[in-house]
Amino acid sequence: MIYYGFATLHWRAAGLSGPLIGALWAEGVIAEVVLFAFGRRVVARLGPRRLLAIAGAAGVLRWSVLGLTSDPWAVAAVQLLHAATFGATHLGAMHFISAAAPAGLSARAQALYASVTVGLAPGLAMLAAGGLYQAMAGQAFLVMGGVAGIGWALSFALPATDNTQSEAAS
Repeated sequence: MIYYGFATLHWRAAGLSGPLIGALWAEGVIAEVVLFAFGRRVVARLGPRRLLAIAGAAGVLRWSVLGLTSDPWAVAAVQLLHAATFGATHLGAMHFISAAAPAGLSARAQALYASVTVGLAPGLAMLAAGGLYQAMAGQAFLVMGGVAGIGWALSFALPATDNTQSEAAS
């Protein structure tokens, strides 16, 4: 939540212009849209577990870079990783839930996931993010990198799903 609550403030304090900050946000969204446009093929090729592992690894890289520099070129480079940190997480989670939920409960499981990840968790995380950003400024992104690392490690503990052949090889 450091990103959504404080990235603009952090980049502005680092001297980035308003138009550049707007372009950085747009770049992340465009990268996400491109991933979603090819989502069916990406999921078929990689499977949910690999998507979630990629998302975690990309999060470690993205948030670490944002925690260590505000160089516009570096920020622009890692903004492309929004496709992985958000897009791959969402695709991987939705497809994992769809494959792993008991018959007839997939929609409920996805609704519960959405309620927690779009409502409850961000609301609670934003409460912590304010104090964290106040204490650490841009280095608070490093905490996000640590959380992404935990997510990456946990992705390997997920059971295989039968919706892709690629997961059987992982």
